[in-house]
Amino acid sequence: MNAPERHEMFIIPDGVKAIEIVKDPKMVNCIQFNIQREDHTLANILRYRILQNPQVLFAAYRLPHPLEYFVELKVQTTARTTPIDVVREAIESLVLEYGNIRSAFDNELFRMDPSVGDGARGAAWMGPGYGGFGAMDTSTAEFGAARDMGDRGGRGDDVDIDF
Repeated sequence: MNAPERHEMFIIPDGVKAIEIVKDPKMVNCIQFNIQREDHTLANILRYRILQNPQVLFAAYRLPHPLEYFVELKVQTTARTTPIDVVREAIESLVLEYGNIRSAFDNELFRMDPSVGDGARGAAWMGPGYGGFGAMDTSTAEFGAARDMGDRGGRGDDVDIDF
């Protein structure tokens, strides 16, 4: 099989910079950022946040090839700022925003079940007393008979799914 090893998608090889900055000689105040081992997930949200800045004239990204694991992000700004400053502000803004989302999520978990602590989080998250998915009524016909989850719903086979 010609597929590359899976770890190549995530691990930056020795001697390769995580982010390479290339100035575009054809466009004024424009820089291309080559970001290693990233894909559409990061690139699209970063591009979106960059475009919210009024000093940005152009921002786009592309993945050169499906088997090359880096993103090319190109940013052009007005003369009032630099592309590096705009990207830095966008990253800081996203880190702050997603940190706030994480905190709000954790606070809501704690509000719903105060026994959720660092060590008890997994048990409370999956337990039937938690107000989330663990508290779903599994007695309906949609879920089959109401049995212990270890019963496998009457199946005699021993099926394990490994990811």
